[in-house]
Amino acid sequence: MASYNQISKGNWQVVISLGNDPVTKKRIRVKKQGFKTKKEAEKFVNEYSSKVDNGFLLPKSKDIYLKDFILDWFYNHKVLSIGINTRNNYLSRIETYIIPLLGNYKLTELDTLTIQNFYNHLLTKDNPLKPSSAKKVIEALSNCLKYAKKLKLITYLPTDIEKVNIEKPKIEFWSKQQLDFFLNEIKDTYLYFPVLICALTGVRVGELCGLKWCDVDFGRGYLNITRQVIADKSTNTLVCTENLKTTKSDRTISIPKVLLKEFEKNLKAPNDFIVLSRENEMCNPRNISMDFTKKVNKYKDKLPQISIHGLRHTHATLLILNGENIKIVSDRLGHNDITTTLNTYTHIMEEMKDNTAELLDNLFINND
Repeated sequence: MASYNQISKGNWQVVISLGNDPVTKKRIRVKKQGFKTKKEAEKFVNEYSSKVDNGFLLPKSKDIYLKDFILDWFYNHKVLSIGINTRNNYLSRIETYIIPLLGNYKLTELDTLTIQNFYNHLLTKDNPLKPSSAKKVIEALSNCLKYAKKLKLITYLPTDIEKVNIEKPKIEFWSKQQLDFFLNEIKDTYLYFPVLICALTGVRVGELCGLKWCDVDFGRGYLNITRQVIADKSTNTLVCTENLKTTKSDRTISIPKVLLKEFEKNLKAPNDFIVLSRENEMCNPRNISMDFTKKVNKYKDKLPQISIHGLRHTHATLLILNGENIKIVSDRLGHNDITTTLNTYTHIMEEMKDNTAELLDNLFINND
């Protein structure tokens, strides 16, 4: 929007309003005078506005530091469209890597070489990040700068850099014998009940902490998974939410009799959580994960050092190896589609190829 004022004969002034600065919130205005006619002033406004629309003029962007802009973008825009876990991950990448290393750069100072050097540093510093983790840091930065470009604060996206190839991580799991060994070792401890649930249902640790007794259908032998517990780092509180990881995470699965018996032993009021902390409060997923890791670490010579998420992989792997339909496994895990399951457990599918010839022999052995 522009306003025109004739200061004197043959001297017109124009004031162009460009909205508010995205960080300071102050109004952005451009003033210019000396135009002989109003028509000449209008021509200037049209040309100037066109340059702004196409990103050639960046009012005030020279004064905006990344450390200020990225926090404004995160708290006032990004958090509106993401869940708590994603919010925690974004905030960690911003505060741990982006602001300390790039925060004092102005938006207009960020170029592709600077971002490339930043990415390379993440991979080569003391305690370097895995390529997959470094990629996620760049993705967070890129999403922020896309917003800056949309606001015409930068003319191009400097995050189009060369990245190293990411090898598919090998999943860690236990055999049936290893699982039995560990369960026997922790039989009379606090960990036994939550570990048994994870191993026999494949739930994520946050989902484990969100289970309530009303979720168990003792008559039919089913478990409803409808919520999870998340530690919200921005507020330093535990949150029980029905917003699960994927649209398919809200699910109902069958449970074996051995687990039903354990449920019956520990049964409490319907709205009580199934797994509580040692202080009989809502359980923090991080605490139970750390307890598990600490206990597994005592058996370095006998067990692969898996995380508690490895129990989910163990559950899926044992089902697949024993012939369960991959679609059923996918549904139990709450994957969005069967492709995710196939990609995750490719190694198991490859092993099962070796059984195909034997299966065919058994099917047609009587035809000889």
